[in-house]
Amino acid sequence: MIKKLGILLVFLIVFLFLFNSVIMPLYVKHADLVKVPNVVGMNLIDAKKIIEDSGLEVKQGDIRYDEQKPVNQVLEQNPVEGETVKKGRRVYLTICGGEQLMEVPKLSGRSLRDAKFSLEQRNLQVGEIVKKFSNEFPEDVVISQIIQPGSKVKKSTKIDLIISNGPQIGDILIPDVIGKKLTDAKKIIEEKKLKVGKVTYQFSDKPQGIILDQYPKKDKSAKENTSVDLFVSKKRVEIDKTYDENFELDGQNNVSKESNNKNKAIEPEKVKEASKEKGDNKNKEKPVDKNKDKDETNKKRENTEKNNQHK
Repeated sequence: MIKKLGILLVFLIVFLFLFNSVIMPLYVKHADLVKVPNVVGMNLIDAKKIIEDSGLEVKQGDIRYDEQKPVNQVLEQNPVEGETVKKGRRVYLTICGGEQLMEVPKLSGRSLRDAKFSLEQRNLQVGEIVKKFSNEFPEDVVISQIIQPGSKVKKSTKIDLIISNGPQIGDILIPDVIGKKLTDAKKIIEEKKLKVGKVTYQFSDKPQGIILDQYPKKDKSAKENTSVDLFVSKKRVEIDKTYDENFELDGQNNVSKESNNKNKAIEPEKVKEASKEKGDNKNKEKPVDKNKDKDETNKKRENTEKNNQHK
């Protein structure tokens, strides 16, 4: 039994040696081998025909987007050109998809702000906006879109939207008066059978009396005699900052106060100097008249001599 097992083991070893060293090389040597042709730069249809005519099989691989090259152009191949492979081997091709297309998202029911953000994420843009009165959709919410969701479009394509303008209140549309002079705006509002509401003045770099904003906004529906509040430009006042760097709008009053304070501070100094000068003059000695003293001395002498003669 052991002898038979030993003979069987030797036979298997010899068979494996012959299979690897003789049989397999002969099989590979006589198998049909082909060289992979170069199809990079060709159209997919032409590349497929050439590869299949060589006895190989075509398998489409990745799609790479490149707007500078034609759609379906072969960008890469694997195995590469010139490699020797067995007949029937698969050759994988990377195809150009041209300019990348973006899928349009669903925007209805979203706020205008959310719609803009969603489009920008996909390299798309908001196109023309048409406002329509709606009792179903709140103000500034997308009612519908011109290009339907799921459509494939190029980058930077503009998507036109229909936006809710809120419910219709009346038959009058609020006019647009922004940028107009106050007098002209009042005239336009009154012609629409509306009235001017609260007028608020705001500092602005624009000329005096120009409408900066309004409420309600333009194109809103309104009834007759509805008030339209206006925000009007007010010219900035240029104030001299020489005396006070922290001046306010009433800077002229501040300057006057500061000037008075300076005068008050100067007056005591003047009084002090005047008093000092007066005291100095008072303390000065009077000048001595020498001629007067001499005359008095001579007069005394003469009186003395007269008295002596009488004696």
